[in-house]
Amino acid sequence: MSTTQENLKEAIGGETYEFEEMYPPMLAEAEAEGHKAKRMFAFAVEAEQVHAKLYALALEAAEKGVDLTETDFHLCPVCGHIEFGAAPERCPICNLPAAKFVTV
Repeated sequence: MSTTQENLKEAIGGETYEFEEMYPPMLAEAEAEGHKAKRMFAFAVEAEQVHAKLYALALEAAEKGVDLTETDFHLCPVCGHIEFGAAPERCPICNLPAAKFVTV
């Protein structure tokens, strides 16, 4: 563990690694095999991109010495998409309705 800013940079790097390097070959293999895991790997690629963006917003705030102003977060329990503020009408990744999102 390090400073908040350094930890956020590490988190961004980890999420970026996941959606750029880790999950794409898994997705490609599942697609090539026609395995149903391709659905979850595809969700993971997209959700990790969202997570990296959210960490980037937190880093930007930390670098300015402020907190994020949004305190309501909604998690899609199917794919892991996270939305600030209100849950979307439907998940942009897996299409789950807003009523199924979990408030965290």
